[in-house]
Amino acid sequence: MRLWVAAGGVFFLYVAACAVLVPGLSRARRFSAAAVSVLGIAVVLFLHVLPHQVLVHEWVFPPILLLLAYWASGLLFVAPMPAIERALSDVDRRLQVDARAARLPRPLAELLELAYLGVYPLIPLSLAIHLLGSPSPDPDWFWSVVLVTDFVCFGFLPWVQTRPPRAFVRTNPWTSAVRGLNLHVLRRGSIQVNTFPSGHAAEALAAALLVSDAAGPAVLAVWVSAALVSAGAVLGRYHYAADAFAGWIVAGLVWYCTPR
Repeated sequence: MRLWVAAGGVFFLYVAACAVLVPGLSRARRFSAAAVSVLGIAVVLFLHVLPHQVLVHEWVFPPILLLLAYWASGLLFVAPMPAIERALSDVDRRLQVDARAARLPRPLAELLELAYLGVYPLIPLSLAIHLLGSPSPDPDWFWSVVLVTDFVCFGFLPWVQTRPPRAFVRTNPWTSAVRGLNLHVLRRGSIQVNTFPSGHAAEALAAALLVSDAAGPAVLAVWVSAALVSAGAVLGRYHYAADAFAGWIVAGLVWYCTPR
């Protein structure tokens, strides 16, 4: 079984266990989390028995597993943990995140908002760079690093339950036309709570690490994009600074430890 497929199976079994064990979870959420876990395991079994197909195994179903895992983790949210939120906010205050964001010129704010939005196409674009530019391309290794990184980030949510920093402010950190689109996407597709570590920051760094052995200027572009994604996540108040730092650690460790 491919590593990323097996990791998906482990993650959805973990979600099913959390649906039983997490205290305070409503009956409806327990049932929904268990149902999504069953769906995720069904997808894993389907991918395991299906003969390899490039479109299915390299492009379509890895992102589907990622999204299922993300939405499943959101079903395990019970209530904010004020002590953890205060600790995360304290780090931001010491780093003067709000003040730094307010001082940014509008063109840079627009760029950071675009970078945050751009994390979604960044992963498939990085896969294309890896497949076309790496001396030894391995899509299974690529998706193993990306998905395990995300599974670790999402796996913390039942035990570290927080709201994003933008939930505590009435005004935007800067003036940006792109921000409205980002907020619309989050309202439509996000789980409406914070993930610690940050999946955005972790995914972006994982993508940069995965294309490091490819040739051409696209590699530098991915690294710059990864840095901008994390900066946009923190300065745009989509994540706490500690979320991004933790995401980098997760991505680096998973990339380093995943056999190729």
